[in-house]
Amino acid sequence: MLNSPSKIPVFAPLVSSDSQTKIRVLTPRVHTKENKYLTCLWSSLKDYDVEIEAFQVNCFFSELIAARHRNKIIHLHWVRVLCYLDVGSKYKTLSSFLRTIRNLIVLKLFGNKIVWTIHNTHSHENNFPIIEYILRWLLSRLSNDVLVMSEYSRQEFKRMYGRTKRVHIIPHGNYIGSYPNQISRKDARLNLGIALEQKVLLYFGMVRHYKGINHLLAAFNQLKDSNVVLLIAGIPYDSDLCAEIEQAAQRDSRIRLRLQFIPDEDIQIYMNACDWVVLPYQKILNSGSVLLALSFARPVIVPQRGAITELISDSEQGYCYEKDYDLLATINQALNTTDKKWEQMSIQAYALAQKYDWSKIGYQLYQVYSYCKQ
Repeated sequence: MLNSPSKIPVFAPLVSSDSQTKIRVLTPRVHTKENKYLTCLWSSLKDYDVEIEAFQVNCFFSELIAARHRNKIIHLHWVRVLCYLDVGSKYKTLSSFLRTIRNLIVLKLFGNKIVWTIHNTHSHENNFPIIEYILRWLLSRLSNDVLVMSEYSRQEFKRMYGRTKRVHIIPHGNYIGSYPNQISRKDARLNLGIALEQKVLLYFGMVRHYKGINHLLAAFNQLKDSNVVLLIAGIPYDSDLCAEIEQAAQRDSRIRLRLQFIPDEDIQIYMNACDWVVLPYQKILNSGSVLLALSFARPVIVPQRGAITELISDSEQGYCYEKDYDLLATINQALNTTDKKWEQMSIQAYALAQKYDWSKIGYQLYQVYSYCKQ
């Protein structure tokens, strides 16, 4: 293991960093427009002799042979990129699954090593869970090194797939500087038509069932304070969920909707306009959305689930609750927080985000690559 399982990893050299050998990394092509995690991750390696190249992991065998990928590191992330798990055709999913596994085995025979980052233990929406489990189980055996983002993630990976050796903790980094952040609170609220004196709760990101939007709407419906605004910004996962949210907004004028893709330059508007970011996950392993909120110095309202328990300390960077029915009480607690306490929590939120610096994460990843090449 490269790190201790504490909240902030210990950065101890594992190999000498003055090696002159270039490390070549192949990674599946991923559309990064909606998530800057990979952009930040690859940028964190800029100070090291690492070359990143995108490739199609489930390509046809003839293409794979023609590419002649040898003696490189294959860094895998989301399994949905490797296998068509969300299509309606079982044949298409099964054929892509078989092609992917065959190609990874061939790549290993070519002298390549596999590193796999675990973003979740299973997909949140998936038409073929058995195929996905088999794929993940095989990947857990094919991978030379496995990366998780927390001690909780490591224990979950061990529980589900039985692997404990060469499983390293490298946390999710912050988003400080990744998005513009110049707009003032006043101008952000003016842009959204929200008064300065109002309290604003923000739900931000992809709107999906497992993220607990239904529980948030139910809790907000019980709030009697007319001076509170619930701002929901992001793309709904399906039309039924979108209709449900729109109906809730029609019944309650305090709910403001931006059910659309939010461009990078506009994220600052929503973050700086709000007082609290509410992320009422039903299921969660890791959360980039929490790091996003902290990076904008916004305290969060979150459940004590998954890796969040290792990240957020109650009443420091936000408020935590245990059961779904505690969400309403926790929101009321947040709304009754004094201005002085809120400012202190905002400072602590940003300070925590700063600790998850990408330059440190880049060094850790470089260590893993060097270790894997040995």
